[in-house]
Amino acid sequence: MAPPNLLTPYKLSRARSSPEQCLASLEQTGMQYDVLPDRMTAPGCGFENAVRLKSAGVRIGSPLSLSCPMALSFFMWEKHALQAAAQQHFGQRVAAIDHLGSYACRNINRGEGNSPDAPGDARSRHATANALDIAGFTLEKGQKITVLKDWSNTDDPLVAGPHEQFLNDAHAGACQFFNGVLGPDYNAVHRNHFHLETGGYSMCR
Repeated sequence: MAPPNLLTPYKLSRARSSPEQCLASLEQTGMQYDVLPDRMTAPGCGFENAVRLKSAGVRIGSPLSLSCPMALSFFMWEKHALQAAAQQHFGQRVAAIDHLGSYACRNINRGEGNSPDAPGDARSRHATANALDIAGFTLEKGQKITVLKDWSNTDDPLVAGPHEQFLNDAHAGACQFFNGVLGPDYNAVHRNHFHLETGGYSMCR
């Protein structure tokens, strides 16, 4: 796929709005996946136009159930933002991503005693396979970087080291390719991961 440019947000939006075009774009990525049948698992839970992602440009551990727009955004972020940040700060690629899961039939976890299963609360984007939580990264030479231990809210090179700068760049890069990005500065619930989502309001926190 072509490198990102000023038209990238428009192209992603267009692909997200068309299931056929999204799957056609996904076929060009080289990722390995199975197309999942549409299904509803509970009120407000289930997915349409989703895939079971088995292999990407990095190791992902257990397969991920993602909507096609999420899978496409994940590819763009990994290829054009995450790897660039790793090369800049460490001179090597990210070999693996540690995730906390994608599809889960649950409500939004707002913290402060809120239960993600409380009746009446709004469903999370996880409930429609439109969200993915990223906890950390493993570089080619084996070095591990985690959001919980290495996040800093500054990328000032006089204050932050390469781990912190890398995570800041990975977070900022995600904001180019996902509708919503939440990190440790958003609230305590996200202290150990980046929450990435499509289909909702534009957020970069």
